[in-house]
Amino acid sequence: MSLPSDNPVLDARGLVFPADGSVLNQVGLAVGEGETVAVLGAPGAGKSALKACLCGETAPAAGTVWTNGKPFHLLAAEHRRAFRLRHFGLVHQDPVFFPELTLAQFAGLPLRFAAMGQREATQRALTWLGRFEIADAAERRPGEVPTEVLRRAALARAMVNDPLVLFADEPLVGLSDESAGTTSRILRSVARSHGTAVIVFTDDADTAARYERTVHLVGGRTHAEPVPIAVVPAVKPANVPQRMPEAVSQPPTSPARARR
Repeated sequence: MSLPSDNPVLDARGLVFPADGSVLNQVGLAVGEGETVAVLGAPGAGKSALKACLCGETAPAAGTVWTNGKPFHLLAAEHRRAFRLRHFGLVHQDPVFFPELTLAQFAGLPLRFAAMGQREATQRALTWLGRFEIADAAERRPGEVPTEVLRRAALARAMVNDPLVLFADEPLVGLSDESAGTTSRILRSVARSHGTAVIVFTDDADTAARYERTVHLVGGRTHAEPVPIAVVPAVKPANVPQRMPEAVSQPPTSPARARR
């Protein structure tokens, strides 16, 4: 389990999913206000299940999830959904854009769903597009801008309602190293200035290294440090005669050199 020291915004302990613990087994994760954390795990490690349990899309079979000191895990499904829409921001690995909407309209959708007026929603969307340094693309449509701009627009949309926690699934995928560096720098800055806890889910170590803390998800559990994978030596088949070594004119290569 990996827990920050001071009053985490999100504090999950002992998460089990499903009931047999085959995906998540006593998982713990906590994130503080304004902190950026990467959950790093290989494909199939359970990152999607963990995200679903943390944001309330799925109820864990066991364990607790607290948000700002309140027991989020005790809410009924419809109340978790309402809380998620108001207090969480989500970025999917493949965000769905509507070709007929401008990026400003797209970024303002969560506010419109919450019954905010068009003018105020648009103004807040423009503000957030500016925070992610793509204000000049506000009136462009998805098919008219590069992937980098779309990735930042998805982050702006997730932040437009000032969430307590932002859950981002592979937010840098498809970006060049320079673009990924700029986007992650902006996200860290936004997290600090607005006190938003950011959790990035990724299978890429370079992506994880761009954030303040990395939590490794291995074998259904979270670890603060990488978990070494044991290397099993090859076993020679039994009853197979070994060929005698041939004479050589030079000394045999040392084991250390052979492993290079």
